[in-house]
Amino acid sequence: MKKRFIKDRLNHQCSIGKQGKCCKNCLLGPCIVLNRQDKGACGASQDLVVSRNILRFTAGGASAHCGHAYHTLKYLKKDYPFDYIKKKAPSYLYNLWKKHGFLPKAKLEHFKDISEALHTTTMGTNADYKDVIKWCLRLGILDGYYGLYLATELEDQVFGKPEVRVGELNLGVIQPNKINIAVHGHEPILAEALIKEVRKKENLDINLIGVCCTGQAVLARHGIPMAANFLLQENVIATGMIEAMVVDVQCIMPSISDLAECYHTKIITTNELCKMPNAVHMPITNKKEAEEVAHKIISMARTMGRHRLKNKRIRENKKVAVVGFHERNLPYSPKEIADKIRKAQLKGVIAVVGCDNIRVKEDWVKLYKELSKDYLFLTTGCIGFKLANAGLLDGKNFYHLGSCVNNARIAEVFRLIAKAAKKQIHDMPFLISCPQPISEKAISIGMFFAALGVDVHFGYNFLLSSDMHIAKYLEEALKKTFKSKVFLEMKPKQFKRRLQKEGLSTIYK
Repeated sequence: MKKRFIKDRLNHQCSIGKQGKCCKNCLLGPCIVLNRQDKGACGASQDLVVSRNILRFTAGGASAHCGHAYHTLKYLKKDYPFDYIKKKAPSYLYNLWKKHGFLPKAKLEHFKDISEALHTTTMGTNADYKDVIKWCLRLGILDGYYGLYLATELEDQVFGKPEVRVGELNLGVIQPNKINIAVHGHEPILAEALIKEVRKKENLDINLIGVCCTGQAVLARHGIPMAANFLLQENVIATGMIEAMVVDVQCIMPSISDLAECYHTKIITTNELCKMPNAVHMPITNKKEAEEVAHKIISMARTMGRHRLKNKRIRENKKVAVVGFHERNLPYSPKEIADKIRKAQLKGVIAVVGCDNIRVKEDWVKLYKELSKDYLFLTTGCIGFKLANAGLLDGKNFYHLGSCVNNARIAEVFRLIAKAAKKQIHDMPFLISCPQPISEKAISIGMFFAALGVDVHFGYNFLLSSDMHIAKYLEEALKKTFKSKVFLEMKPKQFKRRLQKEGLSTIYK
């Protein structure tokens, strides 16, 4: 029954909208622009329609990461740091962005650029698709620094930097003989409070597990086992052994609320933005509230445990992975990596980021394993969980740097290696590969790295197809300003051929 339910949901996909060829920005539509000669009711071209859809996706992703940082600042009772981008970005990039008008005008918490980006995509405002794409880069920079960088820095300051450790993952981390509480989402504020409560002597009967990016954060910092990524969150509840699933924001399937009704699991929402039917809403905005809510959740979970069906057991085995890496604790220093690249002992650094999309059937993991003979691999997010399940996160060729916002760590690794080589980032053989994007956040992350001067690969349609004029524009136009490109390649073999033919860089020798 469950398999049929999931299959039915997967059938609800629009092949036209998948390529961004549908405009719903006014009530004259929706308009479909299947061919380049087609126009919307207002006269919008296919290029304009697609570029506006991409920008709206980028704005959504930037708002999520910047919101993550904003919620953390509120929790810590801090203000936004002034001129943060100028302090964090390499000076040559800051000057480049300022010169060409890409520098976000964010001041404190206002984030006017996100609002203006949505404004420019409304019907009858911006008709220049090239200028619309420029806005994607501006929001990418905003996302990178006022989202990824700021959130990562704040959490490192308050909760501590990760430590290299062997972590456990998969559904096998659920313990039938204990009260199981799952933390799920992206902002580990409440999860940190729960960890302190669970580690008290009186709570030895509690087993805390992680899901998605909150799970990756507490795995890296505290060794809390991780049960699932985004794609497998329903499976966690379907084991019938989860007393409570505590969620914050982002990547939380609305279906878990319905699914929990079939079991004894209680869904608890802890962020003001996230509410779900049939869930207990317990939002927290400061440390004291987090401690109180954490205590209540444990008590609630024990109560729910009385309703668990007996003789439940886990059929899946636990797996292990080496986690907890960041920009300062990789086995090789930035200078050592730069020297290896210069001496041709290493062809470059590939960062595999993003989601785990069930619609992608190609075996990207197999390709990355093959390429790891010549390249150093970094990874974050849900795709990292997939690499771990394949046994690749052994701390030798693949290094796990955390959750989605921790893509800031990848940016820092790139910056430090380039600095050690006395080069600019775009001169170095770096690549971002996002083989299975799902979320808007994957697009805004990609735009951030493109703005840094790093080539960005997507392995699944993000509102465009490779035969589009705008796809060629993303590959060619960015080279003039940023020396980077954003490209779509959905077949691992073709991606490999392209990598072998073009390489990651021909500049750094």
